[in-house]
Formats: sequence, C-alpha cells, structure tokens
Amino acid sequence: MTDTVIEIRRDLHRHPELGFQEFRTSAKVAEFLRQSGLEPTEGIAVTGVTAEVRGDQPGPTLMLRADMDALPIEEETGLEFASQEPGKMHACGHDLHTAILLGTARILQAMKPSLKGTVKLIFQPAEEGPGGADPMIKEGVLSNVDYALGLHLWSDLPCGHVAISPGPVMAAADTFRVKIHGKGGHAAYPHESADPIVAAAALITAMQTLVSRNTSPFDSAVVSVTQIQGGSADNIIPERVEFSGTIRTFQPSTRAALVKRLHEMVPSLCQSYGTEGEFQFSEGYPALINDPVPCRWVAQAAEQMKLPLSAQATMGGEDMAYYLQKVPGAFFFLGAAPDQAERVFPHHHPKFELDERAVPLAMELFLRCVESCLK
Repeated sequence: MTDTVIEIRRDLHRHPELGFQEFRTSAKVAEFLRQSGLEPTEGIAVTGVTAEVRGDQPGPTLMLRADMDALPIEEETGLEFASQEPGKMHACGHDLHTAILLGTARILQAMKPSLKGTVKLIFQPAEEGPGGADPMIKEGVLSNVDYALGLHLWSDLPCGHVAISPGPVMAAADTFRVKIHGKGGHAAYPHESADPIVAAAALITAMQTLVSRNTSPFDSAVVSVTQIQGGSADNIIPERVEFSGTIRTFQPSTRAALVKRLHEMVPSLCQSYGTEGEFQFSEGYPALINDPVPCRWVAQAAEQMKLPLSAQATMGGEDMAYYLQKVPGAFFFLGAAPDQAERVFPHHHPKFELDERAVPLAMELFLRCVESCLK
C-alpha cells in the first residue's frame, strides 16, 4: 500500500484545507473507504468521517484516529507536490496521517477473518483549531469504543524512531489576556500620567517567576507572552495596553495554581504602578494522558520491528486528549525527519517536510497494535 498512500498524501498536500473546511479531503477519504469495501459515515462535526472494520469474531473495539486539517501558512518547501492553495499548507503532517490511516483501513478490511472485534476509523477535522475532537465525541463517535490510538509523525525524531510513554505526554494548551488601564498623557510629562506600558513591562518580567519560583522543579510548565499592543505615537503615553499568551501544563493542579496566582498578581502589581489590571483566562485543550496498556502495544510493536524506542513528552497541545479523557488509549510519535539536516524544520514552519519512508512503518505499527488488542 505504500505507493498508493504516498500518492494520496501528495494529492492532499497539494490541496490543503483549514479546520471545518475539509470538504474536498473528507470526500476523498469517504470515496477511498467505499472503494475498500467499507461504509463510511460522513458529515460528523461538519467534515468528519468514520468507518468500521468489523472482525468475523466478537471482541473489543479499538479506535484509530487521524486528523485532516491544514494550517494558514504559505508553503516555502519547493516540493513538486507543494500546496496549490495560497496561504494554506499541511505544515504538521496531517496529510500523511490521513493517508496512512486510509492505507491501514484497506489492509484491515482484508484481515477481517482474523480479527476478534472491531476497528473504528476516525478522520477528524480541525485539530489545529478550534478543535474537532470534542464535537465529534458529542456526536457519538466514541459509542462502544474500548480503546483509542493516535499517531503523530514527528520532525524532531530521526525517521523510524518511535516515542511512547504512559502518563502526560502533551500539555494542556490554555491562553490568557491581560488588559491594563492607566492614565494617558504627554510623554514629556510622565509624572502626570499612570503609564500602562511600564506596568506591562514589570508584569511581564514578574510573570517569569511563575515557573521559576512558583512551580515545583519536578513539574513542568510554560508561561509565554506572545502578543502585546499599546500606544499610537512617539510622544504619547497611552491609556491602555493589552498583552496575551499561553500557559502550558501537564497537571491540573499546576494549571489551577498558575491561574490563581495570575488572578492575584495582575491587579495587585498594576495597582502599585497606579494602573488597573484585568486577567482573562481561556481554557484550551486538556493535557493528553496515555494509558499504560495501549502504550505497551506500541512499545511491543516497535520492538518487534526493531525500531529505536524512547520516551517523548512535549509542551505542545493536541485535541486527541479529549478522546483519552473518555477511553483508555495512547498517542505515540514516529520520527519522520528528512535525512538532510538543512531540510529539517519544526512543525508549523513554512519549510516543514516529513520523510515518506515513515509511511510503511506507520501502517505496520498500527496493524501490530490492532493485533495486540484484537487477538
């Protein structure tokens, strides 16, 4: 199936679609599933697609999930199958995830006589935002599912390296916004103003202590300010400044403690500068927590295939976390970094590439996990 999967991947890569706009992609997915002898269900959470491979013998149901959406990025790879859609690019590997699961589905359909149970295939929209997993769950895709598996091809790992570990492996990805209201005036007379820029600068610096001094060194957290807006001219102290960013944590208790501390810190520090501060918090994807049992299936498969095996955790977020809140499962990484160092770029980069040699390895990993679950 490798050549077929790569052909599908390249077609999807040429025609990337953003979250909840994956109409062409989902139509291609459904068409291939029908050609493989399956009966897909379309239009779940707008563009989601599901199908089931039912083994000839009874047993548990294992869900395999792939995400389909692209990112609002102008591609700069120079690949012969580069995006033909201005301002859109598969810069995270979801085109490969989708194609790999389609190839796996066709092989599974041929394995039906030996399967004791069911494999449920989930092709999900909008992982990059605003999130397709939760609405798909609300539309019932986890009905009768006993276990769940998800795969992410990873440019941080050499091609063929597998990373899996139980417990938290991807962070809760929350956002915040701080609004500071001061007293504007002429920059030549700062003593007559209450400068929100100075308050913002002090607050951003103080926020760095939330990790270094308020979080256990045995825990992990990130607090990053990523946007700031304020001011309109060189000689005017503005009335207002706003800044925003992200909070990343693995443990709910750490998340709660940081948010509580920020609710305390923002108004009190701003007050000391004669300004008023407001902290707003928006909850994002929860932390992704792997169950030990499916982790063992992945590790065993990697060992059987003689692939390098390691642990992996990242402060990135993933809405696969919503499925794993409901059923035991695992999310694992398969290295797909290009051989040439100058072609290795991080996920979400305009020059992001993945090595297609990972395709047969990914399918075999999925299939060996299915065999472990549906023996």
